[in-house]
Amino acid sequence: MKKLYIIFLIFFSFSCEDDISNNTPAFQALVNGSNEWIAENYTVSIQNNQLSISGANQTGIISIVVDSPQVDQYNLYSWTDNFAVFQDTLQYSTQNDGVGSVAYLSDGFVQIQEIDNLNNTISGNFHFDAYNGTGEYTVNVSEGIFYKIPINSEDQD
Repeated sequence: MKKLYIIFLIFFSFSCEDDISNNTPAFQALVNGSNEWIAENYTVSIQNNQLSISGANQTGIISIVVDSPQVDQYNLYSWTDNFAVFQDTLQYSTQNDGVGSVAYLSDGFVQIQEIDNLNNTISGNFHFDAYNGTGEYTVNVSEGIFYKIPINSEDQD
């Protein structure tokens, strides 16, 4: 009986694993380390050679903008044209820095891992730390992924 219990426990442990490939397309992240954020709707667009990825659910909106729709990694800092935004009751952006010292800088990255031109989808991952407009409040968005989200393009190259 003990062996049966151990086998059941092992099976149950592996069957609970989240597999993003079973949730296609997907856009999700952790907010402040513990709040799982999963987009209920999302859009990806390319206009004037600028890539915009946005998703929303009832708790907030995540938007990411990069200046080049190519497979690459893009840094998100207040002094770059690439940025990310999280909005709940406040709007946080990597274009804002915190107040207090040089240690309070927004940062992050978005890595575009695949642009599937055949199926017109995009996949990648991201994380960022952002501040609200006054620099007083911060949000941490980590373990972010976007997987096989359809691209709506106006002028895709």
